[in-house]
Amino acid sequence: MRRSGTKSVARLKAKSRRPKDSPGYDRLAAMSARIDAARNASYVRRPVFDGTLEVVAYEVILGDGPITEVVVDDETRRLVVNSVVELDVAKIGAGNPLQLTMSASALETELPPELGPDQVTVVLGAGLSSSPSVVSALEHLRGLGYRVMLDDPTANPELHQLLRLADAVKINFGHRAGPALAKQIAILRTAGVDLVADHIETYEELRSASQQGFSQFQGTFLSKPDGFRSTRVPAGQIAALELMALLQSPDADISDIAEVIRRDVSLSYRILKVVNSAQYSLPRPLASIEEAVTLVGTKQIIEWVAMMSMSKVNNKPNELTKVAMVRARVCEALAERLGRQDRQRFHVVGLFSVIDALLDVPADKALGALPLDPEIVDAIVSQGGIMGEALMGVIAYEKGDWARAHIMGISDDALAAAFRDATAGADTAWSQIHQ
Repeated sequence: MRRSGTKSVARLKAKSRRPKDSPGYDRLAAMSARIDAARNASYVRRPVFDGTLEVVAYEVILGDGPITEVVVDDETRRLVVNSVVELDVAKIGAGNPLQLTMSASALETELPPELGPDQVTVVLGAGLSSSPSVVSALEHLRGLGYRVMLDDPTANPELHQLLRLADAVKINFGHRAGPALAKQIAILRTAGVDLVADHIETYEELRSASQQGFSQFQGTFLSKPDGFRSTRVPAGQIAALELMALLQSPDADISDIAEVIRRDVSLSYRILKVVNSAQYSLPRPLASIEEAVTLVGTKQIIEWVAMMSMSKVNNKPNELTKVAMVRARVCEALAERLGRQDRQRFHVVGLFSVIDALLDVPADKALGALPLDPEIVDAIVSQGGIMGEALMGVIAYEKGDWARAHIMGISDDALAAAFRDATAGADTAWSQIHQ
């Protein structure tokens, strides 16, 4: 399984194997062990988009590589993968199937019901052979209804032998541009498989991949601008962003929050609709924003407002709003772990860290139009200070860049737990406002 930062990790581990009496050995060995621990205990999910930029699946990237074994915990009914990582499939997928890269040994084991055909697409990647046992296992899985995807067959010629058993093929689009890619696409089209473009880094590449026949897309393009259209925030979008910024004030009370929300009639309507829904089983409908804030709590209302406001700005994919909310939650959780009293400021840094991608305007220009503390702006634009350091670590973890996903004073287990909780929380909040 590919991940960024592997070359630097390899160099570090090579250095850690130097003689024990050499300068810096203890520090390098400890850092190497820490990277191994982060890999072994961590996972991230990467969205897979269709042509309308709706999420159709999530790829799960495990820190220690492909799945080699799956055990079901009898008490929690969660999957324990490779004896280290626990996966709650229903929560991680948020209603979407998961793409899981599996080793030969995992393929040849009967998968538990929690990894049924509706929940999982089996991905075959580097290092997998086309041995008779693997072919037999794939035939069995396809007979049960599982979809099979080949991950970049050009990097592993053995996968070509399995093409007849594949439903989809993932190609590293960034490394396969030009005539070679066109030839490969023509061959795969005759095989009747879906084409998935991976490592799409810009919206321009996204459009190019779509024109060349790819039907699904993955990559870092989501968190990047679609070209800078201007250096000024469009006037029609400032109001929504100002509302988000005003609600982030640690001094805001219920009346302040209600007053800000009432400025937007459609927002007020949506908030009351959510709170009056069946999930709260109220004896009577609430008629005011103040009542809604009192019932649900300021933190939950503020998060809903942020998600509603962000999701209607500039017609960007909904998943970008989720990315912002996960970053905000993780940054706040890290601040709490660090014993900081300014946790809300960390939350704001994570929330507005996608503003350039959201508006297609340089971050410094977009943030300059909002009532934000200069230290918050510096953390987002230049990754300055402890808040900027936290944001860098969060973004590195988000990419599965384990070598850089470290934050001073935060254990790797704590960072992994913060991401798990933040992802589940953001999914829940999103489902609440879109029920």
